[in-house]
Amino acid sequence: MNTSRRRPGSAEAAARTLCLVPSPSVVDEQPGSVSLPSSLGITGNDVAIQAVRPLLRTLEDCGAIQQWSRADDGFVTIEINDLDDEAYSLRIDDDRIMLSGSDRGVRHGVQTLLALLPSACLMPGSGARAILPTVSIADAPRLGWRGLLIDVARHYMPVSWLRTVVEMLAFHKLNVLHLHLTDDQGWRMPVDAFPKLTTVGARRRETLSGPAPGNTFDGRAHGGAYTKEELRSLVAFARERGVMVVPEIDLPGHMVAAISAYPEWGSASDPLDVLTTWGISSDIINVRPETVDALRTILDEVMDVFDSPFIHIGGDEVPTRDWESSAEVAELMEREGITEIRHVQGWLMTQLVEHLKAAGRTPIVWDEAVDAGIGTDVMVQGWRSPEAIDAAIAAGHPTIASPQQHWYLNYSNTLGEDEPLGYGVGKNIATSLEEAFAYRVPDRATGAEAALWAEYVKTPEKASFQLLPRLAAVAERAWAGNNLTFDEFLPSVRAQLERYEALGWAHRPLDGPGPRWSRTLEKDGDDD
Repeated sequence: MNTSRRRPGSAEAAARTLCLVPSPSVVDEQPGSVSLPSSLGITGNDVAIQAVRPLLRTLEDCGAIQQWSRADDGFVTIEINDLDDEAYSLRIDDDRIMLSGSDRGVRHGVQTLLALLPSACLMPGSGARAILPTVSIADAPRLGWRGLLIDVARHYMPVSWLRTVVEMLAFHKLNVLHLHLTDDQGWRMPVDAFPKLTTVGARRRETLSGPAPGNTFDGRAHGGAYTKEELRSLVAFARERGVMVVPEIDLPGHMVAAISAYPEWGSASDPLDVLTTWGISSDIINVRPETVDALRTILDEVMDVFDSPFIHIGGDEVPTRDWESSAEVAELMEREGITEIRHVQGWLMTQLVEHLKAAGRTPIVWDEAVDAGIGTDVMVQGWRSPEAIDAAIAAGHPTIASPQQHWYLNYSNTLGEDEPLGYGVGKNIATSLEEAFAYRVPDRATGAEAALWAEYVKTPEKASFQLLPRLAAVAERAWAGNNLTFDEFLPSVRAQLERYEALGWAHRPLDGPGPRWSRTLEKDGDDD
């Protein structure tokens, strides 16, 4: 018997032998294995059957089972109980499988079963036999918020691929898909009250294609927006897989696309086009009452589509140049007793925070909003540095850790010439798998979240390449904690790469990207 618990000197043993990502809390390995029968009986209520469907679909698709049916005494028993919200217990014996937990916990247990199968079982039509090790696992996450931000504003991504992202998240036991829906370069969220946000703000005339800053453009228009029906469908699809979709409307900066559609919202007098370059724009929205009302209306429509208890309202990178010369802002500061220009942002965001709270939602902001004086009842996503994350926690905010140096997965893996172009190249910044794994989430953090910003991510294949396998490192830290060393983690990553291959998910090999991802090919348009 080899019992492995989440403590130094033993958790790594489970990771080495089972090669699960993320590693489980408690493992009791038994000698031997079991083959699933071709006709599989399942015992469980309707909720349990729904939770186990991903496993059944996978087994049917690969040909490991011919059929399954509900049975009073099935080979697989699923029990929904009152274990902690995401905890589960799994026992695989030589004559049966027992999986129990809450609804969400059982879904995580199903993902563990999928990962324990031979990787060939994850490939449709493989004809692989479904053989599982005999083992007992008791597992639960360290953090309740384990997420990934996908930037669909810089480059529009189809809903079909976002569904694949949901599957990736579930496979890694991550439970939040954070959709960055708006930015200077594009507005993807449909708003009935302001249709020009998508008819005008969703499309730019061309895109910067070389390193930023620069003047190399592709000369091709880019656009796209979602319908409310598509987004609601995505939310439902994610919910069925234990993933919550959290929308973000980024403000009061990063609003050039919105101002291009509705110039009266801007702080400057000159009309704007949807931005074609990257970086921080000095153009931000104004503080007029009618503009604030428009933002409330936008958030109302966002809440109508997304049922998440959380709504992200941005707050990062807000230059105050236009506010400093605004008579309206000067009047506001005098009326509200605001003594520092940066606290105008705090005032504006507080108006929207109160609106969201009145609707029963929890607002989330980027960590700069802490400097702007936002209240401690607001959740903060810390990104600028580990120190900024620690400061938000110390100030009393529920805090999501998203350190750019470690978990911004749009950065290239290395600065080598064979890597696809990433946002950090012009800054000589790269984030390797080891660097992603190196970050240790503070004990007092509410959650952890990686980000894929899409300045140089034009296609689903490139996005998947940037995510995998670094997302596995994020999952390990967010679910399992900080016990494994990188060398102890690597065998699990190698096994995970085999699973990605079987699932058909593009990924970066550990030994490098290879010539098809060279920057030369990418500049020639192979990545479009």
